[in-house]
Amino acid sequence: MCGRTRRQALGLGLRLGVGAGAALLLSGHTPYGQWVVYRKKHLLIGCHKADPGAYDLAKQVVAQLDAHLPAAKSRVARAPHAGRLASLLATAQMDVATLSGSEAAAMQAGSGGFAPYGPVALRLLLPLGDRLLIARADFPERHAWLVTAALAGTDLAPEIQTAQEAAVPWHPGSRAFLEGRPEPGSD
Repeated sequence: MCGRTRRQALGLGLRLGVGAGAALLLSGHTPYGQWVVYRKKHLLIGCHKADPGAYDLAKQVVAQLDAHLPAAKSRVARAPHAGRLASLLATAQMDVATLSGSEAAAMQAGSGGFAPYGPVALRLLLPLGDRLLIARADFPERHAWLVTAALAGTDLAPEIQTAQEAAVPWHPGSRAFLEGRPEPGSD
């Protein structure tokens, strides 16, 4: 094969490779695209590795949700550190997480180690012992009501005071359940 033919073949191969790569990206077969689909099918309960107890707590939350709210198809999603969890919450790639009160307050304020992510609008679903189950502020009220209904009164959250001072404000859907109001949208 002469030099010119070899260059032409190489050029054609490169164009075909780039074209195939572009077709894959545009067809939605990227890992990010699959994450979006997975996220829509499952309620992810976030935690992070720097807080080892949060992983066990998140697994317990998932077990309770599986028993009482199987349609949520909940799963634990473990981030390497709290900053990554803040990033996932801030960019709406995750809706719910377990955090300490101080982490939740700092994340909400966008202060300390969370400054690079800016303030993240969070709402309290339930206090779970020494940690909080939080959600993005735009988490649907009905979903918050259902999650709270599945967890309130269990070993994870045996007694809850809605007047309790918390690091982040209560989610309206959680407050509605705890105050005995009907499930949003069930009228």
